[in-house]
Amino acid sequence: MSLFLSKMLAGFVIGAGAIIPGLSGGILAVSMGIYQQTIEAVTGFFKAPKKNFKFLLPLAIGGGIGWILFMLLIDRTYGKFQTEVISLFLGLVVGSIPSFIREANDGEPFKKSSIVYTIIGFVFAFSLVLLSMLTGDVETGEAREMTPLLAMLCGAVVMFGVVTPGVSTSFIIINMNAYESFLNVFAHFFDDPARNIVFALFAALGFLIVAVPMLLLARTVLRRYHRQSFYFLFGILLATLAGCIVQEVIRNRAGLGAGEAVIIILLFIGGVVASYFMERAMKKLELRKETEGETEPAALSDGGDGPAAGSD
Repeated sequence: MSLFLSKMLAGFVIGAGAIIPGLSGGILAVSMGIYQQTIEAVTGFFKAPKKNFKFLLPLAIGGGIGWILFMLLIDRTYGKFQTEVISLFLGLVVGSIPSFIREANDGEPFKKSSIVYTIIGFVFAFSLVLLSMLTGDVETGEAREMTPLLAMLCGAVVMFGVVTPGVSTSFIIINMNAYESFLNVFAHFFDDPARNIVFALFAALGFLIVAVPMLLLARTVLRRYHRQSFYFLFGILLATLAGCIVQEVIRNRAGLGAGEAVIIILLFIGGVVASYFMERAMKKLELRKETEGETEPAALSDGGDGPAAGSD
């Protein structure tokens, strides 16, 4: 598989995670080891536009396909196969944990203080998960009618969730009672294209308004406090896993059939294996590119502006 296709597949997973309730596109990017690289490529785009464009293009294409495809699937069939989909994505995250830990340590020995940052991240994220669980299923009547302002707010929430790992944008929009309306803008776009294109443009505007400050903040934190921020993100990753498992246990409290349980286990194992081989393939292909003098993204190798380890 080429590096372009590998990154496109990674983007697909991230895009799908951004729309599936309970998952976070940001934490999937972290788990696949491309979170910091992507932020650096976006915020430092004009330092080396050609190289950064080559890095971001497959992620953007895959992300767009994943987001749209799973939006359509959620609209039509996701309710029937929610547990199966979540199991596959949990496998993808679990399979990437070893490479995530290597990235967090950045070639240095493990420090005990890292456990503290992990616990803080876990408590922070699991609190949000519990809040979502407690409020997400509350009946509030009909879904909110979509307006340009609401569409812009939903777009801003999507961007916030992509940049802030562990935050499920779907849960936030569900709690705003706007998930169904926002979903319909894209899933049923051609039912009323003139109206829906206005909402889509306002959603894109909200996305872009939040993008710049959030990306710059994330870049600054990751550069100055690499290990601390990555172990904080690791805590968020663990909380996301725990939250998904708790929610699926509650949702399936009546029990699963033997056949369903086998399928779920196989999907989880498949996700773990796929994550391992995806990460391995991307590493090999990137090393090959580096030996050919095509390191990426360029912003990461930028002189005195690179990452600096923060003190404990």
